Amino acid sequence: MAVSKTRRSFGAAVAFVGVGAAGLMMAGPANAAVTGVDITSASGYGSVAGTYGAGCSYDVKVSVNNEASDMKVYFRVLGPDGEVVEDTATSKYPTGNSASFSWAPGAPGDYTLQATQDAEGDMPDWESEEVEEATPTAGQAISIPSDPPFGSVPFAGACFVLVP
Repeated sequence: MAVSKTRRSFGAAVAFVGVGAAGLMMAGPANAAVTGVDITSASGYGSVAGTYGAGCSYDVKVSVNNEASDMKVYFRVLGPDGEVVEDTATSKYPTGNSASFSWAPGAPGDYTLQATQDAEGDMPDWESEEVEEATPTAGQAISIPSDPPFGSVPFAGACFVLVP
């Protein structure tokens, strides 16, 4: 039985469209990017809710829109004066869709936590890259050590924010 020219053309067109659609579905994101910067440790409670403690340490999760293990996530902290806080500019490769960093405000004030992802492996141009931010506030605090002899006392390792 002979196949008509129209049926062959139609079949070829369907196959071409199917292959193109499959290629689009398998393609990853065009640009790797940071999608969020979140402090995952608890802040103060009550009247100081949402305020973090100066002298305490907090975990920061930077979320990315891909799992490209060859693209570093860059992180830095701007202090209350708007300048980069010494020893806070760092980078690491993500694990899955996130990278973890830490933040320890040294003094009360408003901070900016910034993150970006870059494929070239160089320190990013923070002015031109796509940068995500979190803007926490730090207040006066008391940090209870978790090392002996404090390790056995209630609230060992806790941070009490006193003044926003």
